[in-house]
Amino acid sequence: MTEVSVSADFDVPSARLWDLVADFGNVAWIPGMAGARVEGDGPGMTRFLPMGEKEVHERLESIDNDSRTIAYTIPENIPFAAANYRATMQVADAGSGSRLTWSCTLDPVGTSEEEAQQTVQGLYEMMIGWIRDHLKQD
Repeated sequence: MTEVSVSADFDVPSARLWDLVADFGNVAWIPGMAGARVEGDGPGMTRFLPMGEKEVHERLESIDNDSRTIAYTIPENIPFAAANYRATMQVADAGSGSRLTWSCTLDPVGTSEEEAQQTVQGLYEMMIGWIRDHLKQD
C-alpha cells in the first residue's frame, strides 16, 4: 500500500475552506466539470466526473464537521494506475488562514510506488491550485 500526503496553506479562514471541501457534491472549483452529476446525499453519495472517454466515480465515505475531515473512495474508473484508492481531506486553522491536508492510500497497478506517489502528488497540487483559484473568485 502506498501513501501520499500534500498540505497547502490558504489565505482564507478555515470555515470558508471547509465549506467548499465539505460540499462534496459541488465541483464548481474543478475546471471542465459542467457534465458532473451527483447521486445521493451525505455519506454514500457518489459524484460522477466526466474525464474524456471515462466517467470517474467518487464516493463520499464519511464527513466529520468537528474534525473538518472528509473521506472518499474511487471504487471504479480510477483515472491513474491504481486500485483501492481512499483519500482524506482535512481542513485546519493555520495562523490567520487555513491549511488543507489531502492524503490517500492506494495500491499501484502496473507502475512503481514512486511513480504512483509522484502522479498523485502532482494531481493534488494541481487540484489545490484550482481550489485556491476558486476561492479567489468568491
